[in-house]
Amino acid sequence: MRRTVGALAVLLLAACKGHPSPGEIADRGWRAHELVVAAGEHAATCAEAGPAMQRVFDANRAAFVDAVALDHDPNKLSEAADYMEANRGRFADLETRMTALSDRCADDAAVTAVFDAMDAP
Repeated sequence: MRRTVGALAVLLLAACKGHPSPGEIADRGWRAHELVVAAGEHAATCAEAGPAMQRVFDANRAAFVDAVALDHDPNKLSEAADYMEANRGRFADLETRMTALSDRCADDAAVTAVFDAMDAP
């Protein structure tokens, strides 16, 4: 009986690890944003930024999809918001960086398309 209970506990723990918390999902979403923005920032021109950002977005699309899905569940969204508030310093400058890149490349259709895709993957 003890073995069975122990085995069930291990299985339950493994199952829990397979489903990230809303906070973890939000964190992955912000990290994906940061990676896409960094790709654009490191490009020499806006014409190079768009394709670079698109490649990084494509590689991290699941993180964007999962993060946007949080909006459809008020409880998960609340938990994610609490997590992000508690960890807000980790990505404090991201909004500033996103705005700067968006302003710099406002006339580049590929860059603006990636920004739009991040909002609605």
